[in-house]
Amino acid sequence: MHSIRIILFVSLLCSSVPVRADAAENKLERWYTYWGLGISNIEHPEPFNGMLNLLEVLPGVARTQINSDLLGFYAPINPKMMVGFVVNGAGDRIEVKGEGSMQINLYTYAASVQYFPKEIGKGLFCRGDFGIASANILIDDEDQGTSDGGIGILVGVGYAHPITSGTRIALNLNYASRSIEGDTWSTIGISLGGLF
Repeated sequence: MHSIRIILFVSLLCSSVPVRADAAENKLERWYTYWGLGISNIEHPEPFNGMLNLLEVLPGVARTQINSDLLGFYAPINPKMMVGFVVNGAGDRIEVKGEGSMQINLYTYAASVQYFPKEIGKGLFCRGDFGIASANILIDDEDQGTSDGGIGILVGVGYAHPITSGTRIALNLNYASRSIEGDTWSTIGISLGGLF
């Protein structure tokens, strides 16, 4: 809950920064890069999901779930749509005070498309990703192995606002599903990102 408050506060802060409308005129770029960070709610395969939820409520246990978009590179195919590549990630970390930690990282290396009804980088938009998914587990920050590749999809909506002619902030709500080694992980993520 604390993470949700932080994201909402940052979102409100960014949207209240005074910017002259004429100074933030959006321009069509030859290529774009996108990076984002936020919170997530990860549903693990059962019975593992139930065990993590039970562990989370015990005293001395802290749980952090994040969502990220990294290495997003896009090229416009028209003034309203761009296609490219992005790495979408989700992390779920459990720390038990005095005992240790466990972290599950989920990744999708994806082809991605974003569509803006007005123009790229301005207003509402929708997003779709499809690619190769993988999972990785760390115990006490030591790598315990990486899964075989699977299939990952992501669908999302968001709102982008130009703050300068070449910089836009974007608030995203995404749903991702990853099928890896016969199991399925689903994630709902809220993130704040930059489109440059």
